[in-house]
Amino acid sequence: MKKPKEIIIKKNNKIDLPKIINSEVNLLVFPFFALERKNKKIETVYKDIVKRGDQKIEIVWNVSANTKYGYPGLFDREVHKAIEQIITELLRKEGKIKNPIPLGSLYNICRRMGINESAGKNYRMIKKALERIRTTAIKSVGTFYSKEGKQWVDDNFSLYDRIVFKGKELPNNEIADNNYLFLGSWYLQNLNSFYIKPIDYEYLKSLKSKIASRLYEILGVKFYGLRSKRENFICYRYSKLCQLLPVTPHEYISLAKQQLDPGNNELKETDFISKFEWSENGKEDWLIYYWPGERAKEEMRRAEIKSINNWTGEYLPEEKPVCVRTRTGREGVKIFSKERADLVDKLVKLNVSKVTAEDLIKNNDQALIEKWIEAIHYTKADDKAAYLVKAIRENWQVPEEYLREIKEKQGREEEEKIEFIKIQQKEEENKKRQEEIKKIEQIYNSLDPLQQEEIRIETENRLPDFWKVQLNKGRVKGKTSKMLEAAIEEKRREIIKEWIDSGRVKA
Repeated sequence: MKKPKEIIIKKNNKIDLPKIINSEVNLLVFPFFALERKNKKIETVYKDIVKRGDQKIEIVWNVSANTKYGYPGLFDREVHKAIEQIITELLRKEGKIKNPIPLGSLYNICRRMGINESAGKNYRMIKKALERIRTTAIKSVGTFYSKEGKQWVDDNFSLYDRIVFKGKELPNNEIADNNYLFLGSWYLQNLNSFYIKPIDYEYLKSLKSKIASRLYEILGVKFYGLRSKRENFICYRYSKLCQLLPVTPHEYISLAKQQLDPGNNELKETDFISKFEWSENGKEDWLIYYWPGERAKEEMRRAEIKSINNWTGEYLPEEKPVCVRTRTGREGVKIFSKERADLVDKLVKLNVSKVTAEDLIKNNDQALIEKWIEAIHYTKADDKAAYLVKAIRENWQVPEEYLREIKEKQGREEEEKIEFIKIQQKEEENKKRQEEIKKIEQIYNSLDPLQQEEIRIETENRLPDFWKVQLNKGRVKGKTSKMLEAAIEEKRREIIKEWIDSGRVKA
């Protein structure tokens, strides 16, 4: 195995890190790492409806964790950024990435991350982070864009394909003299197709808010779309932006602003955006507008635009508000989104007059209205329309029975997800076990008669006393039970494994 080129160390003992790193475009836009410090996620799901050609289709980006290793979090994100530094250096030197990638020592990865390089705990955390990323699955339904194939991919895959730590065996049976990383095929293909965007790593590290750092990644890609449009801003729905970050959406706009505005303000203060604005737009779908600042414009001027010129913005189409008729019958100044117009229709179906429904939409919290449209069915009111209007205008608490039903439903869905993952893991373990049994049986059959006899004698000696008695009885009768046969086979496999580990036989 060819040894990696040495890392340059400055006289002040700091690694000469690239100030600009290249990040794959899909992984900048779509969520992979959790932003919460206390991360208990098992999956992240992004869904949207987009128009491609003459058809509207649902696209899906699903990231699901292996429960044994957990969901990738903030520390794992920093580890991956260190990997991106190495990828950037290799692209500049070699012009192409090949598997496996030499990572260098864990000591140097710590230095890249700016953490204590002499702490054994950090080494263990880095190893676990790499394993966690490796075992995390991505499902793309029309979301991951392959630049080489010029297509949106429908596939299940992983970011990393394999990790071989120093001293472990490589696929070619050599012992690894370094820590090696094998990238997943889709990720590797896009890197070599230069479907990448330059990221100002120094600026990214300087951002205190994790939401600001994710917005920097997302908006940095989206701003490129402004080059071919008349608008000088981009617009996201709040609920969709929450999926992309990813963070849990709030029901009230005041809480939503508390959640995102610290990050928004940090980007504004550092001149990545010149301004941002919120616009109320229905249940959990307020609009947020962003204007690029001088830092973003400078990045666009400096960057090699050819590296991301396949980016179309199609993943997150901008939603334009639609007008609804006012009570005067003319198109009013008040602009209603499609979601708000749908709410009016829902209220009308519950026998609320259209005039009253529009008034409720204009003057009350959209999340509260949406809740009460469902919760009204849990009341014993004779005149449900009148009860509904009063409940919304006076901001009544929804019935406990409704809240309990929602909580139970969420609990059932969570349990179903966990059970599904457990079943998948069990099936995977059973598959590996059957493959191992088959392989050991083949090894046993390849042994000469003397070796097989030696294993038979040792197998019988290792049987518990109960099974030895059953074996002797079986020989007298000329027949043994299936359970006894299983016990014998298990002991035989145990001995063959020991022979493999000691080198007596080759695997």
